[in-house]
Amino acid sequence: MTSVAAPEQAATDEQRVLQAVRDLALELRGDRAVRAVTPTASLERDVGLGSLERAELLSRLEGTFGRELGSRFLQLDTVHEIAAALGSAPRLAGVIPALRTPVEPASALRLEDVATLVDALQRHATAEPARVHVHLHVDDHVEPITYGGLWRGASCIARALVARGVRRGEPVAIMLPTSSDYLQAFMGVLAAGGVAVPLYPPVRLDRLGEYLQRQSRILANAEAQLLIAMPEAEPVVRVLRAEAPTLASPLTVPALVADGEPLTSELPVVAADAPALIQYTSGSTGDPKGVLLSHANLLANIRAISSGVDLRPTDVVVSWLPLYHDMGLIGTWLTCMVQGMPLGLMSPLAFLARPERWLWAMHQHRATLAAAPNFAYELCVRKVRDDAIEGLDLSAWRCALNGSEPVSAATLDRFATRFARCGFRREAFMPVYGLAESAVALCFPPIDRAPLVDIVAREPFARHGRAVPASPDDPSALRFVSVGRALRDHEVRVVDDAGADVAERTVGRLWFRGPSCMIGYYHNPDATARAVASDGWIDSGDLAYASGGELFITGRVKDLIIKGGRNLVPQEIEEIAGGVEGVRKGCVVAFGIADPASGTEQLVVIAESHAESVAEREQLERGVVEAVSVGIGLPPDVVRVVAPGTVPKTPSGKIRRSAAAQAYAEGAMGVRRGAPWTLRTRLAAHAARNAFRGAVRALRRFAYLAYLGVATLVAGIVVFPVVWALAHLLPAGQPVRA
Repeated sequence: MTSVAAPEQAATDEQRVLQAVRDLALELRGDRAVRAVTPTASLERDVGLGSLERAELLSRLEGTFGRELGSRFLQLDTVHEIAAALGSAPRLAGVIPALRTPVEPASALRLEDVATLVDALQRHATAEPARVHVHLHVDDHVEPITYGGLWRGASCIARALVARGVRRGEPVAIMLPTSSDYLQAFMGVLAAGGVAVPLYPPVRLDRLGEYLQRQSRILANAEAQLLIAMPEAEPVVRVLRAEAPTLASPLTVPALVADGEPLTSELPVVAADAPALIQYTSGSTGDPKGVLLSHANLLANIRAISSGVDLRPTDVVVSWLPLYHDMGLIGTWLTCMVQGMPLGLMSPLAFLARPERWLWAMHQHRATLAAAPNFAYELCVRKVRDDAIEGLDLSAWRCALNGSEPVSAATLDRFATRFARCGFRREAFMPVYGLAESAVALCFPPIDRAPLVDIVAREPFARHGRAVPASPDDPSALRFVSVGRALRDHEVRVVDDAGADVAERTVGRLWFRGPSCMIGYYHNPDATARAVASDGWIDSGDLAYASGGELFITGRVKDLIIKGGRNLVPQEIEEIAGGVEGVRKGCVVAFGIADPASGTEQLVVIAESHAESVAEREQLERGVVEAVSVGIGLPPDVVRVVAPGTVPKTPSGKIRRSAAAQAYAEGAMGVRRGAPWTLRTRLAAHAARNAFRGAVRALRRFAYLAYLGVATLVAGIVVFPVVWALAHLLPAGQPVRA
């Protein structure tokens, strides 16, 4: 009986999961996505559900099945895989246990005396080796990582790297998930005198090959010879050697630690101005730009951050931010490491699967500081159930930094209202601004002040770039959130295209300078020269205006798309989509559209094609979804296949992305007007009109030529006899001599 019931139950579960996926696909992607849903179809490449959308799916499935679906479910990519794994998932507990962890005050360390990140870790490890630095949340337990343990692992790795010939200033790539291995590897590279090159780790190991192919341009630009990765990476590294020929077989942290333990050689002395980190800011298959930062740059930014949040000895930080991203790496972990603050750290996948885990970790550690992109706060508002936060206490949270992507005033209001009953104060919110070229942080507002929102009239802003105050009751008004002032020792300016300062409340380009500014773009002197002026000012690429001494970010000069905290380059996406058979090359546009429901941007791709039938267009849309997903590791939210001539261009043939985004927002982009027979009728009528106009022009030319011929004939009959008579009557002249 049991053997029969189990397969029947599994089949029933699969049908329920299938229906949940179809419902979500219809809601987010439309009919085309629904038709792509099958038990074995890829949720990412075929249906177009990225990590944020799969987090929404898990939330719905938890309610349907009453089971707790952890972060491992985010790595499953088909309905069949999810249904098969449901049986082993535990029953939903409703509330994640919150065991309070005692936290000691941060150890005293004069930041001004620290020259490098290596120096900071070594001092903490020498003074308090048993002190817990990181509380690493792994599944349902917490692993303590002490300063002494972190330094031992890092120094072993450093000796092993030096023994392998790593030279001062040599880039070493790191491709690891959030783990103690990552922390040891990063600090080990720095202790060896190398330069860390973080790469975001793959979510699915069965697609490691195509993931590594996307990273090949970064590895080639960095000329990295060594890659520290998980053991599963070794068999597929050979596919990278065509574009990154210097790359050797990947190294693992356990092997490096074991190799370095017997070594007693002295570690190299690292100078303050030595390069420490290369942050890659653009797409991996396009032209990667690596921001090169020194130890001095990073420590200057950490000092500025510490001043901006008024860092205190009893502060505690909790983070799920990825360690390959500047906000998670520099703004969170390295700041905590240098300042001796305890850090509760969890995987980004753990947060996406159950956002309340982040909030309960704040409760558990009595955390005072945390940072996240705007979409994360919106996700907590929309996806965390009321019964999952019973007893949650967020009253210790004094600085909730919101940055990395545009800050939504509506999201701030919704989060503050929803979690007020948990003790969260609106005054804790700190909308901040930063960028990789300034390490991470550049502008902070005053602490313990509610967000300052500027209400601006739409018409003068759109037409003249003037931020004219508007009434709060104006339904068309724009709302911009202040990000405060430049951090200590840093400066910002708002200038016009010629580099001259603009008036207050006038939109211009945001320039900045300070001790956190990058050395330059690695192996890209042309890009460095374009961004950095002779007097040290750097063009951020963002638009802003100033009012009352505070800065308001309004948009981007370039067409960069920011989705879920990730920077996406439209040119790269357009090139990938243009490579799909049937899509017109050079006739694809990609842009971002603000999505209030998710608190981040939607990625929209519009592609021209001669395809006319619904089936042909849907097949092309599926092809674009798959190609973009493989190319950048993220599926587009919307794909539209449109008729030739739809994508707006300049007279010189350049794609007009802002015009395309505006047309899409107004419903005038990506809509095929009429059935194919109607299109053919219009084309035939257009051809007939052209033929008629051509005939009229030909008739006019004939009439004109006939007129000229008659006029010439008449002139000849009348004028010729007169000229002949005069020629005979006039006296003869002298002959012309040569």
